[in-house]
Amino acid sequence: HSMLPFLIEMPHLYEAFVANWLAAHLDPTQWRLATQERVVWSEGGELDYRIDLVLYRRSDDSAYAVLDTKYKRPERPSPDDVAQVVAYAETKGCGRAYLIYPVPVAPLPVDAFHHVTVQALTFALDGDLEANGQAFLAALAST
Repeated sequence: HSMLPFLIEMPHLYEAFVANWLAAHLDPTQWRLATQERVVWSEGGELDYRIDLVLYRRSDDSAYAVLDTKYKRPERPSPDDVAQVVAYAETKGCGRAYLIYPVPVAPLPVDAFHHVTVQALTFALDGDLEANGQAFLAALAST
């Protein structure tokens, strides 16, 4: 059988999956979830980036946390990943940043960077996705 080849960008698919699951399970009276939020660093707009997920409080529309999904299997978060999510959190003026992986990773040795608490959480893709999502949400809520 012949078929046309295709490419699936798994990092984007994982990010979209986590975002859609969260949007369906967060209390909409308390939280607003922004996806691919654009942040411009220069006046002309030529230097910008997009934050995977930003969690906002509904009460005052302030940024509560930034979440950056990482579709990879490291032993521990890389310094580059930590620096990236800290920059995102500082830009949004929030003190919480999360790196989301599909597999458990070693905890960060230091959890506060420039007044930002960074944690690595897991949203696993194997087994029962609803149970995995609930475990992820519980870990997010307990921080």
